[in-house]
Amino acid sequence: MSLKSQTKPAKGPHIPLVAIVLVSIIPAIGEAAVLAWGIAQGYSGKALRDGVDFWAGGFLARHGEVALLFDPVAYRAFLHGAFGALPVHIWSYAPNYLLLVSGFAGLSPWHAILLFDALSLMTLALVLRLAGQSWWLIAAVLLSPAALENCLSGQNAALVTALIGGGLLLLPTRPRLGGVLVGLASIKPQLGLVLPLHLARRAPIAMLYAILSAILLAAAALWAFGAQPWVQFWHITRPAMTAVLTTGQPADFFNGLVSVFAAVRPLGEAAAFTAQGLVSLAAVILAALVKKTTPVLILAVLASPYLHSYDLLCAALAVALLVQDRLVTGFAPGEKPLFLAAWIIPGLVLWLPPVAVAVPVILALLLASALRRGPVAPCDS
Repeated sequence: MSLKSQTKPAKGPHIPLVAIVLVSIIPAIGEAAVLAWGIAQGYSGKALRDGVDFWAGGFLARHGEVALLFDPVAYRAFLHGAFGALPVHIWSYAPNYLLLVSGFAGLSPWHAILLFDALSLMTLALVLRLAGQSWWLIAAVLLSPAALENCLSGQNAALVTALIGGGLLLLPTRPRLGGVLVGLASIKPQLGLVLPLHLARRAPIAMLYAILSAILLAAAALWAFGAQPWVQFWHITRPAMTAVLTTGQPADFFNGLVSVFAAVRPLGEAAAFTAQGLVSLAAVILAALVKKTTPVLILAVLASPYLHSYDLLCAALAVALLVQDRLVTGFAPGEKPLFLAAWIIPGLVLWLPPVAVAVPVILALLLASALRRGPVAPCDS
């Protein structure tokens, strides 16, 4: 068989891939059933999970009570009054995020988070389509275990993936728009550590627009809420989130982490900081050197010490892009089980917490696969 015949693009859906996508949603179906049971038993607040913070942030911002978000005791008292007994919640976002969540403050908590989830997924689909991706790839990403975990957790990973992944994919054709999207991803800066140098080397005009959009977003938050929330974020929220890493408390926060830091933390705080620091530094340098989008998506999650299973949606997009490429160029030995593991593991972390330590290894192997150049050589048989 000639190499040319091997590299003809496949047409239409691949039945085995469709089956994998559908089977991989089973853990999410089970998780949704548990949440539905909780709602039926009167645990609506607990079932909202991080959606509690999404709604509370918008509600307090809309009613001029932003200061409560940065007072842990007062914030928990507010949540207790609104939802009853809850696990420990900490407001962990910068003030620029309040511009977004305050737009949903007029809705009930469940209506707010469901609408946000729907709009986030629509935005992700839109930017991927704008970047020229197929509807099959888009459907797979929207049904990925990471995307479903994001929705079930009441989180913002779908939106952040739209901003980062969409922004990077748009760089070749619409660098200004791509830069704007990346700049808006400053609502979750821990996933953007590798992006500045990558943009500066690959598309300086995109870097300029990213800086401008991030500055304008911060300025809008400053105008809307004043300077005090920024001061409180720096002096209260930032140390509190650092303490989650150093102390492992609250356990509800730390136990869900899937980062290099969390994997190495059992060996000691110093070892965890050293390992994560080295990986983050290497990720920043490597992202500055590569031109392809897929490795940068993987490097973005590897570089973050504060990483949850839903944040792996960026990696899920990378897997989808790699599979799309390998259907044309051929799979190297071991890539198929690697891609499958990277795809399904976000949905397994809740059910099998020990698998979280494997996430950094899988991401590292996925990165090596993404850096592979050229098609697989044909067999001589």
